[in-house]
Amino acid sequence: MLATFDEYLQLRDLYYPYVGMEDHTTFRHFHRVGFWTEGRFSWLNDGSWEIHIQYAEDTLVGNSSAENKNLGIKVHFEDLVYTTSDIFMRKMTIQNTTDRQRDIRVFFSHDIHLYGDKMQDTAQYEPALNAVLHYRKHRYFLISGRWENGSGLDQYTVGKSEYMGKEGTFRDAEDGELQGNAIEQGSVDSTIRFSESFAPGEEKILYQWILAGKKYEELCRSLDRILELSPNNIIEHTRDFWKKWVEKKVLELESVQPEIQSFLKRSLLIIRTQTDKDGAIIAANDSDIMKFNKDTYTYMWPRDGALVSMALSETGYESMVQDFLFFCERIITKDGYVLHKYNPDGSVGSSWHAKIKDGIIQLPIQEDESALILVAMQKYHECFHNIEVIQKLYDTVVLKIGNWMTRFVEGKTGLPLPSYDPWEEHRAISSYTASCTFAGLMAASSLSEETGHFADAKRFLEHAEKIKNAISSHLYSEKDQRFYKSVMVLDGKVIDEDTTVDASLAFLWKMGVFPVDDVRIENTMKAIERE
Repeated sequence: MLATFDEYLQLRDLYYPYVGMEDHTTFRHFHRVGFWTEGRFSWLNDGSWEIHIQYAEDTLVGNSSAENKNLGIKVHFEDLVYTTSDIFMRKMTIQNTTDRQRDIRVFFSHDIHLYGDKMQDTAQYEPALNAVLHYRKHRYFLISGRWENGSGLDQYTVGKSEYMGKEGTFRDAEDGELQGNAIEQGSVDSTIRFSESFAPGEEKILYQWILAGKKYEELCRSLDRILELSPNNIIEHTRDFWKKWVEKKVLELESVQPEIQSFLKRSLLIIRTQTDKDGAIIAANDSDIMKFNKDTYTYMWPRDGALVSMALSETGYESMVQDFLFFCERIITKDGYVLHKYNPDGSVGSSWHAKIKDGIIQLPIQEDESALILVAMQKYHECFHNIEVIQKLYDTVVLKIGNWMTRFVEGKTGLPLPSYDPWEEHRAISSYTASCTFAGLMAASSLSEETGHFADAKRFLEHAEKIKNAISSHLYSEKDQRFYKSVMVLDGKVIDEDTTVDASLAFLWKMGVFPVDDVRIENTMKAIERE
């Protein structure tokens, strides 16, 4: 489960059962939080709240605040997804900032889109659980909560929304009362209410949760877990877990400035939020990009995943990298390459790489995505020396991708065949892709030798050397004294050069093709700085 929030502390995306798939809120929708007191009502997004959003240090637990001076209400939010169950929980410490006794009512309106749409759903009140249930097929969400003193929600309603002009049950909340409709089907939403009386200046704690499951029984088990442990213990456990997770002994940080240490840990934690339990490292789980292309970034690009996994290896997160490598094993085609991008469940993602252009059939890929999987595997082995994992993946990953790369070559120049550049803008033979191919073959050679496949090791090394020589011969400009971004080749001859100064040229040394003190590399990097 992954929960994302907007600038108003409102739940914006709710992913389950994969990080990045399915979003049970969908683009342009969100789940509202509102407050009523003394005949006045306010939603968190109505512009009357002063909101500050952050995490608790070194955790994935929210530590945010919202204050409405007109209402005389201040709220401290602690938001989290539990580490061992599909439970999203909010702890709200609510303060009456006025000098008078009064009632405060808190409303949560949930605009759930099961499976990413709004049809054939059921929302109903569960009297035995004092909760509202949304379900369809194999997706169940149970919504409830309780005050610290044990009292639960005191009103609820379910109804139609986005259908026949109906806005949703959140409108029912704005007079402070809910109608109590117990069930609705089709295009539905729900709202629940919690009420308490506050003395002047008094604080009270409210816990609210959403439980996810594929069966009703799973929700009941999660609810039992909350009641067994207590909501506050779940929050403390989650906070403690993330603090321990991000403290890696492999990182020698004593001499590093505290703010840089904090930034490193926050980066690792954010990476963790974008990584599914089955190994997919997702580019970005933010539905807002839908407004540009009616698509999202909730995909696993093998390139992005490989580069991130290399950083995770260097920082000691072996199990995450293992999961990524076994995910890659599942997506490699029978010919030995990976496609453009993938969904978190391993199915092929959307693409804009054509299989034919100008009447010529072409492979709709970026070769670096296949090559970098091997580079990531080599980094994994360097950091963890887990030869068993490499052996398990040898035939299905190392040999498969390595053999394909030795075939995917322009016969006369020795360069890789054309594929799309890292920015997915041009199809050509780029210095970047050639560098990644060289590194992938070198990794295949090293991993082959480690596992005793010496003939394969020698063969991959020879092909890597050919790629390196071809880069020197065909991708370097004597005139400009630096490397080209890319070239086009016809019948073994370069017929066009792209002289664009491009940041990806740094991969010529990052991938170990040439040393950093090679004058050609120095000139290329100076050109990048200059341009």
